[in-house]
Amino acid sequence: MRPIQSASHDPTATEPHLVDIRLREVVELVRIDLPTDQMEPLLERGLLPGCQLCQVRQSPSGDPIVMVDGTLLAIRREVAKCLCVRRPGSNGA
Repeated sequence: MRPIQSASHDPTATEPHLVDIRLREVVELVRIDLPTDQMEPLLERGLLPGCQLCQVRQSPSGDPIVMVDGTLLAIRREVAKCLCVRRPGSNGA
C-alpha cells in the first residue's frame, strides 16, 4: 500500500482525519491511507489530494456525507478514518 498524498505533505506532521472534522468545516484532503483497490473508487469520484471537502451531514448510522466540487458523497466511517486532511491556515509547507 502506497498512500497518495499532496505535494506539500510533511510526513512528520500529524494531520486530523475526516472523522475528526466538525460539520460544515472546510478542509483540504492531504493523503489517502488505503490500499489501491479501496482507494480507486474514491479517486474516480473526485476525492483527490488537494481537493476541498466539507462534511455537510451524517447518515443515520454516523457515516459522514461530504461535499466535493458540488457533489455529495457518502463515505463509510472506516474509510473516513483513513482520509488525512488539513484545516485552512494550518500551513503544511
